[in-house]
Amino acid sequence: MTTLLKTFGERNYRFFFVGQGLSLIGYWIQSTAFNWMLYQLTDSALMLGYLTAAINLPVLLLLPFAGALVDRFERRRLLIVLQTLFAIQALILAALAYFELLTLPLIVVMGCLMSVLTAFDSPSRQAIVPRLVSRREHLPAAISLNSMLFNTARAVGPPLAGWVMAQTGPAPCFLLNAVSYLCMITALLFVCLTPPIEGAGARRVRGALGNLGFILSTAPLRYLILSYTLVAVATMSVYVMLPVWAGEVVEAGPQGLGWLMGGIGVGALIGAALIGTQRRPERLWPMFRLAGVLLGLALILLSLSHGLWLAMLVTVMLGLSYIAQGVAANTLLQLSIDDDHRAGVMAFYLLAVFGSIPVGNLLGGWLSQMLGLHNASLAAGVAVLVVTALFWPASRRIIRDIRSAAAQPEATR
Repeated sequence: MTTLLKTFGERNYRFFFVGQGLSLIGYWIQSTAFNWMLYQLTDSALMLGYLTAAINLPVLLLLPFAGALVDRFERRRLLIVLQTLFAIQALILAALAYFELLTLPLIVVMGCLMSVLTAFDSPSRQAIVPRLVSRREHLPAAISLNSMLFNTARAVGPPLAGWVMAQTGPAPCFLLNAVSYLCMITALLFVCLTPPIEGAGARRVRGALGNLGFILSTAPLRYLILSYTLVAVATMSVYVMLPVWAGEVVEAGPQGLGWLMGGIGVGALIGAALIGTQRRPERLWPMFRLAGVLLGLALILLSLSHGLWLAMLVTVMLGLSYIAQGVAANTLLQLSIDDDHRAGVMAFYLLAVFGSIPVGNLLGGWLSQMLGLHNASLAAGVAVLVVTALFWPASRRIIRDIRSAAAQPEATR
């Protein structure tokens, strides 16, 4: 924990942390309201899966190319432009919702627009983090704090959105998100990026195919991204059904959805904190694969739950394991690549995070229609355990190689 706190000694990171934290709370308030309105307009688990997949499809298509483009621009200015566009989009949503003009086609169009902006925003945020700290030993903690911040916002935003919707409707949720982007813009205006930790030099920017080739030719990167993608697809097949779970299984309405998503956020905060205390790859690798085992068990336990409180406890376990694995993957990737290609390579990690959403949404809608919500969660849990088992031998080889490489300098002393 001391390591995490030392990172706040970095001036640039402090500004970014506060601005992004307030912005992320607004994002989760809007996301919860958006998902609830989409469920109300469709009133179908299958249609919810199809439409959510369609909304997130631009991320799947654009992320590899967006990541390569981000490496060509000054990241702070690019982020300021993107936050401004996000704020305008949220204001339009607030106006449409207030005047009750937000029809199903309009909400899908606005969701797709948000997805396009996210394809450029996410790799930009990932790539800027190493430039906010001046010392390399602070980088793992900065990455983990970023994930902790994201998931603290996920714990706070959804319950707040549920309360706001129950009191006044969805329009104020969109307005709050629009205002929150001003906090991020203000923070970025005060940030002065440090030189790359790896050392300055001529920027050698690969295209999307070049980044993909680099990942496929590097065993640790290939393992991390492929295994995490498969796990993310299985997890998202359940996550997209949470509005249906809140409405039909626990019968708690929008407030129940807020509590379930808040439970995931609380667990995710714990998971990110656990990973953030680790700086050595040989310790992060075992935690990455063990988190997969815990995640599979959490999805299976969710399939056995029927009441709100039991479901909330399981969602804490679900958030802890899923985000612990994601933060471990993020940290290991960031430590393995240079600054010149950071956004391009991290875009493929983000493709697992965001691009798995459309595939998982389609799979979740289909499984829920065919098997029911509980059996769909059971199938997802079994799939995660199978994927983890299949990649276990590869992870053992990677850990053995890392430990051997670390032991060689000791032997030469």
